[in-house]
This record gives sequence, structure tokens and C-alpha cells, in this order.
Amino acid sequence: MTASTFQAVDPTTGSAFGDPITEMSASDVSGLISKAVATKSSFAATSPKERAVILRAIGREIEARREKLIEVGMLETALPNGRLTGELSRTVFQLEQFAKLVESGAHYQAIIDRPDANWVPAPRPDIRKANQALGVVGIFAASNFPFAFSVIGGDSASALAAGCPIVVKAHPSHPNTCRLMHEAVVAGLKECGISADAFGLVEGLNPEITHWIAGHPDITAIGFTGSGKVGKILMDISAKREVPIPVYAEMGSLNPVFFSPNSLAGKAADLAKAAMDSATLGSGQFCTKPGILIVPTGSEGDAFITEIETYFATIAVAPLLNKGIADRFTSAISDLAKSSSLKIFAGKPTDGGFGVTPTVFVVDWADAFKNSVLLEEHFGPTTVIIRADFAKFLDVAGKLEGQLTASLHVTTEEDVSKLVEALSQLAGRVIMNGFPTAVAVTAAMQHGGQFPASSSHTTSVGLDSIYRFMRPVAYQNFIDALLPPALQEANPFGLSRVING
Repeated sequence: MTASTFQAVDPTTGSAFGDPITEMSASDVSGLISKAVATKSSFAATSPKERAVILRAIGREIEARREKLIEVGMLETALPNGRLTGELSRTVFQLEQFAKLVESGAHYQAIIDRPDANWVPAPRPDIRKANQALGVVGIFAASNFPFAFSVIGGDSASALAAGCPIVVKAHPSHPNTCRLMHEAVVAGLKECGISADAFGLVEGLNPEITHWIAGHPDITAIGFTGSGKVGKILMDISAKREVPIPVYAEMGSLNPVFFSPNSLAGKAADLAKAAMDSATLGSGQFCTKPGILIVPTGSEGDAFITEIETYFATIAVAPLLNKGIADRFTSAISDLAKSSSLKIFAGKPTDGGFGVTPTVFVVDWADAFKNSVLLEEHFGPTTVIIRADFAKFLDVAGKLEGQLTASLHVTTEEDVSKLVEALSQLAGRVIMNGFPTAVAVTAAMQHGGQFPASSSHTTSVGLDSIYRFMRPVAYQNFIDALLPPALQEANPFGLSRVING
């Protein structure tokens, strides 16, 4: 039986191009996982310095292919050079940040409690605890970030930093970009004497690949950035396994932005432009896109909405990433446009390929929940403006599901402490006087919120993302020679450790 093939597709025309890529079978996927399993002990045993060298070598190999990666990425995604250049730099930067973390050994979180005969309520034995790698991790590349959340994006970088081999599902929206990035990773591994089997690449369009990876008994965790539909499928597969595994899924969000009357006074035009620029950034294909704006009734809110209508009429966006995204967006917008309770603003249409028309909907708070589709995430250049009395903002927040982010624009004289408290119960990141589309790669970042925005309370961005792919193990009354190096008396890695509190 001849294997099927697929090609990259140009979003500007909708036409396939480039060399055919062979669809992988179930046995192909299983073989890649088995090869990764064979590397897991030796890879996990690399020292902090060795792991840091590996991550930096991968970064150098990516930089060596920068020009080609951006060229291919532009063809496959229609994203502009500037956007991809910045995203590639972010990808290399986060590898360096993880290199610094593992080099310090802080990721072990080593704790030593020595024996204490006088410990209350009972004598304490020698107990030592440190984190260790989970094992082989399955990663699913995202469509909307061909570098930062794809083959060696945040999920893969953090799993490698944890000491886990990886089998990553390439995204068919940018398959040749994925291949080129995989080549860079493998070259970096080989430079450091690590087998290429520690980083397998799965290619194909078959939706069964999701099951083959998540259901394989040797996969110990899943990292995913994408739609709620697929994220929930992964959660379901993983929960029904004989041995369930964690799924770290970042599944999108409405990312509400609240505007107080005082914040809009005198700044309506500037805030309207900033809000629409955020909502249409990357053609609205960011998981942190502000999908709903809560605007006060009254003159300040009216002026703000008028400014949005004027500015939005000038906005055109690049084609969406693939046919599926474009079709779902167009269908949802068409259905919403039939509602008599909505006011609609349209931007400039983009013709050809996967082009769409940016669209804004305006609805009163009393009607907002009459149409369930209105308050669902729509991947693309759209947002919903909800008009509500400022005194009702807390009620609005109480009706919302879990979010990645929640933002509020207020002035110092306005008491919004209860609103802030409510938003912190919904979202992993609460933003004051800003917009959510910029996500910094930093130790304090939290990119993950309450379900259904995320499957867990962990983060997929920043240094803490490494702990998704590690687990603590305690050793009690062990002789020193059998302890992992992070817990040995000689402290061969030179770690900072917590000893007896």
C-alpha cells in the first residue's frame, strides 16, 4: 500500500506548493517513541552544565538557519518578516534562559532533612528530595507560532531542559518550517553527543496521530497549545489510558478587557486604537487576543465605541494560517451577523487565499448571554464589545469562564479592588492599564488560567514551565553512593540546597 503525502499550502492563494511529505503511519509513530525511550536514561543523567551546553548548541544551530527559517516560515504562514524575526529571537532567548536555569541546578529544588532524634512528633529519618525528569514527552506544535510554540517552542524547550526526550507532532500549516527547525535541534544534539532519537518528529494530517501519541504507554506527559476541542480530546485520551498521564494544554481564551469611565475620559481615541491593534495583531490569531471588551454605558463609552468604529474601518489583516481556521472564522462571523441585537463594524476585506474581513460586534450586557456563540473564542480578527453599567462590571466578571488573562483600564481614584479579586479567580495573568497580547519570557510569567483556558494551573511560558515535566522523588535513609548527585553529601553539582529548613 502506497503511503499518502501532503504539501505545504500558501495562505495568500490557498494553493499547495513544495515537495510532497509522506504521511506517517501508526508503526512509524510507535517506532519514534520507542527510539526516544532508549535515550531517556542517558539524557536525564546529563549534568546541569551538560544540559545547558545542549540547549545553547540548539540555539546556535537555529541561528545558523535564521535566514532560511524566516524565508520558509513566511511562505507557509503569510506572517511578516518582522513578526517572524522577533519570534525566532524569542525562541533562541528562551533556550538561553532555560540553559541558565539548569546550569544553576535550581530546577532540582533539592531539599535535605538530616536525621533528628528529637523531631516532633516522632524522630525524623534522613530524607532527601529532588526533582527528576518524567520521561518521554509528546508535544503538539501550534499553528499560530511557527517558532515560539512549534517544534522547539516553549513546550519542547522546557521539556528538554527538564531532561526529557521528545516526540513532537509537526504542524501541517508550516511543515517545511518544522522540518528545518527539527534539523537544527538534531544538529545541536549531535554536536553534544546526544542521539537524534531523543527528538523525534511526527509528520502527517491524519487526526489519529493525536491518539497514537497521547495513547502510547511510553509517553509520560503531553504539551499542547491549540484549540479547546483538540485539547479536550487529548485530556480524554490521557485520562482513559491504563496509566493516565498529565496533559498540559493551553487552549485559548476570551481575555476580557474592562474599561472604567475615568480611564476613557480624554483617552478614548488612543485606547480604541490600542485595543483594535491588539485584537487584530497576527490577524487575531493569538491565544491572548482581547476577545471581549467591557465598556461602560454613558458618554465615555459611547465616545470610545465611535473611535473604534472609525479606526476599525481602516484595518485590513493578512490571510489566516490555514483553510480550517479561515472557514471556521467566516462561518462564525456570518452566523453572528444574523443577530438583530448586535451592532457590527467591519474592516477592510482581504481577498484570495485564506483572507477574511475583520469584524467587531457591539452588544448590550442584557443581551450578551442570549447567544452562546458570541462569547466563544473565535480565532481571527474579531472582538466583541459589551456595553454595561460600570456598577455591573463585577456581575460581568462573575459570568465569565476561566481565562488566560484579564485586563482592566482604571485610574487611581476608582475602587476596583473587588473586580481585581474576581478577575484573579478567573485568570492566570491580570493586567492593569495594558493589553494581553505581549507575553514576556521571564521567571515571573504565568501563561495558563482556569479551565477551559488551560487544563492545569501550570504555565507554558517562563522558567516555571520546566516543572511540568519533572516530578519530585524523596530518598529515605539512603547510603550516599546510591543517591542522585543533586542529593549527595559532596554536592558534586555545587547546588544551592535547602538543608534542615
